[in-house]
Amino acid sequence: MKNINIIYYGKVKQANIYESMFEYVKSSAPVDCETDYIEGLPEYFVGEWEAATDSVAFFGYDPMKDAGEIEIDGQSYTRISRGEDEISYVPTDSLSETLYVIYHRNHNTRSCSCTGEIFQTKEEAEKRANELVGKSGLS
Repeated sequence: MKNINIIYYGKVKQANIYESMFEYVKSSAPVDCETDYIEGLPEYFVGEWEAATDSVAFFGYDPMKDAGEIEIDGQSYTRISRGEDEISYVPTDSLSETLYVIYHRNHNTRSCSCTGEIFQTKEEAEKRANELVGKSGLS
């Protein structure tokens, strides 16, 4: 991540510039997501995550006052945030990047929620899910 100054609603503000969606999500608030509870799934299982389906990610901006897209050294970046005060940009072509999360299936509450970890590959996520299963005493 690097920081640059931009004009934001008429004031100079610092913006965070990330090299990928993965870098942004890894350094911002933990991924907070849930999925439907389905009988028969393992206690820990892998699912796909995309920014477009994240209920916390925010892409809104006022084009008359706010730079929703910027260009740096020929690369296009799009504004994204997970909070009202945050000004962050990711490469526009990384917005559709599929990342992987681990869900924990809670039998008592009949819910499945993310562990908060995110991975670039399904293989990395599956390896970690297997480690979590081992730690919980299940095999």
